[in-house]
Amino acid sequence: MLIVFLSLTGNVRSFVKRTELESVEINYSDPLFEVQESFVLIAPSYDDDITDIISSFLNYKNNLDYLIGFVGSGNMNFDHNYCFNARDLAQKYNKPLLFTFEFSGTDEDVNYFKKEVNQLASTGIK
Repeated sequence: MLIVFLSLTGNVRSFVKRTELESVEINYSDPLFEVQESFVLIAPSYDDDITDIISSFLNYKNNLDYLIGFVGSGNMNFDHNYCFNARDLAQKYNKPLLFTFEFSGTDEDVNYFKKEVNQLASTGIK
């Protein structure tokens, strides 16, 4: 299963790299590219522009058809705004929020995420 992500400060990129899973990064200035396989999308939490950029990607061609769910990265100091972009996107697209992690995640977060993604992939979700 593919991991699609957006990273501005490098925290999400670091998390994804540590998973060693197949991944592709959304370009902040040009988010329009097509995927043709099931994917989980990891969104950082910064501002409403993140939701707009990721929505542009999801609404491009048939990308939305392959979306399984969202994962959020954030800072717990932001209280109710922790991972708000991923939560907003999950609600907007009626897809599950699968997991959240703080900053670039712990080793435990990475291992849990890999286990969950592999379990989703083994169910044959398309």
